[in-house]
Amino acid sequence: MEKQRMSKAEIEAHERAIKQVSTMLQRPDQLDKVEQFRRRIARKKASVEARLKAAVQSQLDGVKTGIHQMTDALKEVKEIKEHMSDVDEMYLSCGTLSDKMRDIKDISSQHRQLVAAMENLKHIFSVPEEVAKARQMLADGQLLEAHKVLTDLETSRDDLLYEQYKLENHSDQDIKQLQSFFAEAEKLSDELGEALFKVIAKTMYLVKKDSSKIVTVLRIVEREHRADTKMQEQERASGFLPPGRPKRWREKAMETIRQAVDNRIDSDVYDDREADKMWLVKHLEILRRNILEDLRLARFLCIPCFPPAYNIFEQFLHWYHLSLANHLHQIIQEGLIGNEIISLLTWLNHYTGSELMGHAELSSHIDTNKLPALLDDSVSEDLIRSYFVTTQDNMLTWTQKSLQQDSADWRREEEPETDADGYYRTSLPVILFQMIQQTIQVAQTISDDLKRRVFDVCINEMNKFVRLYAEAIVSYKEEHFQDRELPIFYPLYMVAVTNNCEAFTEFAVKLQREMNGEKVQTENLSSELELLQMDREFNEIENDNPFVNDEKDDPLAQFRREMDQVAQASCGYLLDEVFLDLKTHCTSLFTRSWLTDRSAVDTICVTIEDYYTDYVHLRPRYFAWIMREAERRVVVEYLRAVLGRRIKMNNQSERAKAGEKLLQEQQLLSSLFKKLHQPVGPSPCEALIPIAEVIKLQDKSMMSLELSGLVNKYNDATVEQLTALLAIRGDFSASDAKELCTEVCEGEWSSKTPTRKSSGLYKAAAKSTISSVPSSNISTSIFSRFNRFIE
Repeated sequence: MEKQRMSKAEIEAHERAIKQVSTMLQRPDQLDKVEQFRRRIARKKASVEARLKAAVQSQLDGVKTGIHQMTDALKEVKEIKEHMSDVDEMYLSCGTLSDKMRDIKDISSQHRQLVAAMENLKHIFSVPEEVAKARQMLADGQLLEAHKVLTDLETSRDDLLYEQYKLENHSDQDIKQLQSFFAEAEKLSDELGEALFKVIAKTMYLVKKDSSKIVTVLRIVEREHRADTKMQEQERASGFLPPGRPKRWREKAMETIRQAVDNRIDSDVYDDREADKMWLVKHLEILRRNILEDLRLARFLCIPCFPPAYNIFEQFLHWYHLSLANHLHQIIQEGLIGNEIISLLTWLNHYTGSELMGHAELSSHIDTNKLPALLDDSVSEDLIRSYFVTTQDNMLTWTQKSLQQDSADWRREEEPETDADGYYRTSLPVILFQMIQQTIQVAQTISDDLKRRVFDVCINEMNKFVRLYAEAIVSYKEEHFQDRELPIFYPLYMVAVTNNCEAFTEFAVKLQREMNGEKVQTENLSSELELLQMDREFNEIENDNPFVNDEKDDPLAQFRREMDQVAQASCGYLLDEVFLDLKTHCTSLFTRSWLTDRSAVDTICVTIEDYYTDYVHLRPRYFAWIMREAERRVVVEYLRAVLGRRIKMNNQSERAKAGEKLLQEQQLLSSLFKKLHQPVGPSPCEALIPIAEVIKLQDKSMMSLELSGLVNKYNDATVEQLTALLAIRGDFSASDAKELCTEVCEGEWSSKTPTRKSSGLYKAAAKSTISSVPSSNISTSIFSRFNRFIE
């Protein structure tokens, strides 16, 4: 087998050699280097052989050394075996020694007892004198000396009792007699312990004034602790434990310091909230100062006085933390309200900060991350819930009182204030949102999570406030329409309360952005709202409601949406004032006298311009909407007049005169509104042009074309309205007019989709006119929505 492996290795070596030679001699010119290759290979071979010889020699040397060591070990094992045999023989020869030594053992035991009695004889007879001497030392403050006397007495007693205990037939009577001799020593021990613990209880005071007393007490405590340990070891060995042991003075000393810490925490007698609303803040500050001062004393003065085994600073830290937690739970159980909860949570937030546990002088010895929470999560959550309830109650009280004061100001006999841009306003938005900001800022001192939750509470309460604000506006409006002379500045204050709606929205958005960490100014918010309004008007120019229509369900979006509904209603109340003044003039439109008298349109224009001086104090988006709505309402009144069949033309001359007059008044109204504001999109006044064309049309055969154009542009026009329009011409019978209008409407509705969305003008014209004293049940779609909102 070995020969086969060798031959196989030789074959492999021969193959590798052939391969190597073929690699080196691939070109003819390499034959000149054969000798050089041969010398190189020879050198490599010599090097490998030298390394192989060195390795083999090293292995041989190791084997020789191992053989010598094994030989020496064998010799030593034989010697040990011989010695063990000698020991066994010697042990067998000692079997009878125990019997021979028993008498000597008994004599030795009696001798030890007599020696102990002789040594302690003077203590036995001098116990009363020694106890009196020690008590005098205690009275003089000589604690170490008193402890020395006590130690001597206890040592004598323990030695005598131990000797008695070791006797096989010891007498219980003798033990009791010995204990009675040393009874006063036990009392002295208790008296010394009380004196020591009184000093220990004043640790924080004495380490500043006279630390030597603390050191003396601790030396005595440690001596007793060592004595306890020694006696417990003796008990495990012999079963004997002297009376009064273990004293456990170290544990009692630590417990005394812990009680002193509890007393320190509870020492501040704080006022109740009736005497001082800031009682909790003051009490917490006193606690902070006391704890910080004591921990600094423990850090710099107690550590040098106490043995390292005490870990005194860590113990103080644990005691203060535990005692403080119990104290705070007691305060919480007594009941906290409002800002007291925030004061406590804020203090807890700063507990591990640089003002207390994280103080620069303590931070190297305290890992604040390992400190357990002073309050359980459930307790903290209960406090926060209580704070939310208080915040909601406060918000309700604040909003009600602020609204009462503001609504009282609406009835003042002086104009409302204006802002820097000349827009009327009241102070209500600023007052309320300052309260909210202050509440949120207080919550921010606790945590970002509490700040967010308080923000949500405030927004929810402001959503409730919208209803109160809306009811106050309705009450203000109804009071005015009962006697339109009062309040004197009703339109101006209605403008102001309308502007307040945008101020509320701006403040709410500003708060939201601040909550998201953005920095934004109120002026920018106003501009953004205007841009949003313009964009909405371009996209939905025929919409009756160009105000905020945010479909989000979050409370902030709801607040903006509902506050804009209030603004819409308020703008509508302002227009009600205008159209009550115009009521008689609107009822005179398209009557026989109207054909020759232009006083109605002149009065409408003058009245609109007069109220325009009040409307310019509206915020831009409200002003744009109210002017457009005013124009729309004027057109609706014209439509009502035309479709109300107040007049019937007798001939083409009258029809032409009525049509031209309507076109002239349309131009007059359109020019007026273009002058007063910059409308977006087509003017509602354009709705009068096709009506004028229908009225003055001479060729009745072209009437279907005219009506088709009208229906195509204003697809909310009904068959009845078109029939009424033809009826005032006076040249169509009722049946012909209805047949023609039905044919036109059906053809237009079925042929194609209208080119424009419904303007709502004809739909509005079909409703009843505004009554002389508007109520909260207002006819237009905007106000009906608002009434559903406030109901």
